[in-house]
Amino acid sequence: MFALLLPALPASSLAAEPDRSFEMNPALSKNRAAPTTSAVNDLKAIAKLIDDINAAVRADKRRMLSIITINTDVATMTLEQEKARTGLSFGDIYVAHSLSLATRKKFDAIVALKTGGQSWAQIARAHKVSLKGAAELKAMMKK
Repeated sequence: MFALLLPALPASSLAAEPDRSFEMNPALSKNRAAPTTSAVNDLKAIAKLIDDINAAVRADKRRMLSIITINTDVATMTLEQEKARTGLSFGDIYVAHSLSLATRKKFDAIVALKTGGQSWAQIARAHKVSLKGAAELKAMMKK
């Protein structure tokens, strides 16, 4: 299983069998009425992470973009250009790059899913990506 928001993915995890315990959430279907507790928790966790990143960018943009660059291996200038082009916040840009790394899909393909109406949690679940690892980024932000 891949882990979203990890600074680096070990090569061994890329070849690992997907974790079947992270099953598709039936609430992600348009025919379902209410999301499960897990889906709501995922949405809240991602929203909090994005909010925290955006707050850190407002407080010290240069430092936070450096942290995002270290964690995504994407140049600061590229992050700035992607923000301008997509209209996403730096927190959203970070999540999109994290999903891109974990799923081996292009950044623009992940952004297209988001702009197409899917939440970050839906995109992560559809690609069997967990939300583990956000604590490491938050620890870096607090240093």
